[in-house]
Amino acid sequence: MDIRMLKTFILAAKLENYREVAEKLYMTQPAITFQMKQLEKELGGQLFIKEGRNIVLSDFGRMFYEEALDLLSQYEKSVHRMNQYKQGFHQHIRIAMSPFLADTILPSIFNRYMKANPTVELSIQVMESHEISACIEKGNADLGLSCLPGSSLVQTTIFHEEEVILVVRHDGYDAESGPILDASEIIENNIIFTDNHPFYWNDLSEQLKHMFPTVRTMKVNQSYVTKRFILEGMGVSFLPRSSVNKELAEGRLLEVPTPAIHIPRANMYFVYKNNKHVEMDLIPFIASFHFS
Repeated sequence: MDIRMLKTFILAAKLENYREVAEKLYMTQPAITFQMKQLEKELGGQLFIKEGRNIVLSDFGRMFYEEALDLLSQYEKSVHRMNQYKQGFHQHIRIAMSPFLADTILPSIFNRYMKANPTVELSIQVMESHEISACIEKGNADLGLSCLPGSSLVQTTIFHEEEVILVVRHDGYDAESGPILDASEIIENNIIFTDNHPFYWNDLSEQLKHMFPTVRTMKVNQSYVTKRFILEGMGVSFLPRSSVNKELAEGRLLEVPTPAIHIPRANMYFVYKNNKHVEMDLIPFIASFHFS
């Protein structure tokens, strides 16, 4: 199947007018019509129905339209890969990463890895942790970086474990002159932003509701949004230390001691199906960094 013919079909399906397609492609209208007739002959079905001067996709055409988009996408990916190979990229690693982990030092780690391995190309898909295992199972990514372990159909390895802490916006005082931060008072008098991590919030929420029956909560499912809300003074939250290291060091957030609350720890996992498809230097490279 001719790729140019496929592109012409997709454009015709979008514009629904052969004359406009001809103008876009700098071709004659009869040439466009001829291409579509040839494509219909090859597929064995009618793709368009005439409606006055315009055309619309037939049922057969609508079905093929989705296939055409997939075919064109795969063709463009293949051309890209071959061009990358010619430019010196001899390996391609597809990584599925949770948005929470993207908010840690992982982007900096990837940058260092690429500088140390100039022939390796990385492509990154950001998706929720609960979606990563299925992505690996289907072969849509080579390596998952997740806050959750994978299913029994994939391999899972913990590469980092850390504490979860209660953080508030900095109150403007220094450590010596400021008032003592009381966790109970802070929890009782602020909105608690929850669900910004896929692992520990179920247990932690139940514990908070038991200890503080009047606690007010708000679900915010992204850690970077949670931090923004805390910095605006809208509430407080429990977050893994690695996700707030920068803000703590810059004095924009404060850690509140919570001796009476049992807070679960947070983990980071490698998820992969076949380590032959993963550049094995990448896994120890990532695991060698300190996230806390």
